[in-house]
Order: sequence, then structure tokens, then C-alpha cells
Amino acid sequence: MKKLIAVLLIVLLLAAGCGKDGSPVTQDVPAENGSGETESVGYAFTFSAQTLDGETVTEEFFGRYDLTMINVWASWCPPCRGELDELAALYGRLPENVGFLSVTVDDPADLVTASDLLKEHGCAFPCLDGQGSEGLMKGFLGKVQAIPATLFLDSKGNQVGKWIVGVPQSTGSVSDAYLTQIENRLQEIGKS
Repeated sequence: MKKLIAVLLIVLLLAAGCGKDGSPVTQDVPAENGSGETESVGYAFTFSAQTLDGETVTEEFFGRYDLTMINVWASWCPPCRGELDELAALYGRLPENVGFLSVTVDDPADLVTASDLLKEHGCAFPCLDGQGSEGLMKGFLGKVQAIPATLFLDSKGNQVGKWIVGVPQSTGSVSDAYLTQIENRLQEIGKS
């Protein structure tokens, strides 16, 4: 079953992508509560996931910050690889009240490649093995339609704003574009 979910996720990711002009596509990606009704992503889902360095991360990570940015990517995705330097730069510029998690949807056999890429690009942020966590799959990964995809959660794990699908474009750098998105979402939750 896990392999089937992984294959379906990869097919969905390959079928969708950035906007025609290269700009990021934002979308609502609600969680379903089983009755067909939607609810925000939150502590209604629990997870335990291993980082590529072997550390364990749970949903309690969100409680440490007013806002957490979660970037979903894969080592085989050219746009994902292309933004790694910018994500590394962004991580060093984050406000103290903002957390960052990276989640790779690589096949377990490709996790070494993902880890090597992160090291090569100087990425010091935690990267979770998305395929190894059923809780992440149920919580939000199962709703990812294309990568790279970025989600923002508040301190209780509720989704803030829409997903960003693709690499955001701006007149400045990609890290500047993400910082603008972070500032907007902090204002939205009254934590600017």
C-alpha cells in the first residue's frame, strides 16, 4: 500500500507544476476529516518522522514557532534542485519566530542522493523523509499536487494561506520572495 501511495504521489507531482509564465501557483489544499468536509491542517494529524541525519521530529516542532515554512521537494526534480541555494540563504535570514522544515518525497533508495545535495548546497535546515512517515502522508503530503510545494503552518499546526507550488519569482531573489510570503503570513496571524 505504501508503494502504491508513493507511485500515485509521483504521478501527481509529474502531472502538475508551475504556472505557464513560470510564476508560482497558489492553491487551497484542505485536509479532509473523513466525512468529505474540510478542516485546516492541524494537530488533528500527528507524525513522527526521521530527518536525513537520523533525528526524530514530531508535530510538536510547530509549537516552537509562530509560523513554520515546510518545503516539499525531491532530488530528481530540477526546479527543486534549482532553489536549494536560495533555501539555504533563506534559512539563515529567517526571523526568530519562524521555523523551517524540508520534506523530501524521494524513494528510500534515493535518500543518500537527497542528503548529498543538501550538503553540496550548504543546507543546514532539517530535512524529513516524507515517504517514511505515514503521519506526514495523511497530514499533508498526500495532498501535494506538484513540487516544489511550500506550506505554512501556525504554532498549532493550522494552515496559514495557500500553498505555493513551484519556485516563487520576484524582482529580487527567490529567498526575498519567500521572505515576503513569510511576512504576509505572519501579518495574517497577527505575529508580524
